[in-house]
Amino acid sequence: MPAPSKPKPRGRPTGRAVLSQQDWFIAATEAILEGGFDQLRVLPLARRLKVTRGSFYWHFDDLGSFIQLFLDQWQALRMQGLRYWQPGQNPDLGPEQEVDRVLKLMFEGPAVEFKRMKVEFAIRDYAQRAPYAREVVARVDAARVEQTAQLLEPLVAPGTARAMALIQYSTVLGSVLLFRGQLGGEQSLTTIRTHWQYLLNGSKAGTSSADTV
Repeated sequence: MPAPSKPKPRGRPTGRAVLSQQDWFIAATEAILEGGFDQLRVLPLARRLKVTRGSFYWHFDDLGSFIQLFLDQWQALRMQGLRYWQPGQNPDLGPEQEVDRVLKLMFEGPAVEFKRMKVEFAIRDYAQRAPYAREVVARVDAARVEQTAQLLEPLVAPGTARAMALIQYSTVLGSVLLFRGQLGGEQSLTTIRTHWQYLLNGSKAGTSSADTV
């Protein structure tokens, strides 16, 4: 005998129940910050928003579709943020200055907005056991590395831009995870960024010299 289908709401909820999808996404973000993706359950989210579960099902078919939409929004926001990494944002800056500008964004932005990075790390943890989340993270990572490679192309030896971009991106994520909130952590992030800039400035010249030996 087929299972009974979920009844559809007869009318739009009123009062506190009139919430947007974004209200639920904000509640989900708060829950993730407190305990990761294991905190995403319909009833606790409804209690957080002081509504019934019916309000949730007005907007979403089930918890799985809700999480997928949450991840889609996260991906869209991260992709949108890449516009600040694009070359040519300031025509007065040369390639070295342009990379330095983006390095500051990459290192200092996550350090200042660690709440956002904490959500990202939770998504990365969830991606270890959720295929769709893994796909979303992979798309964001690939776009970030590609954007960084475009910036580095004029500064590094031919054919090495993507590898250097991958190292730079890994360094940013790892350093923020390691040093944020620790004593002297902000100084450590500044030191890493400064010395990475030194490596970039010397990478093309160093490779060219090695080729002539």
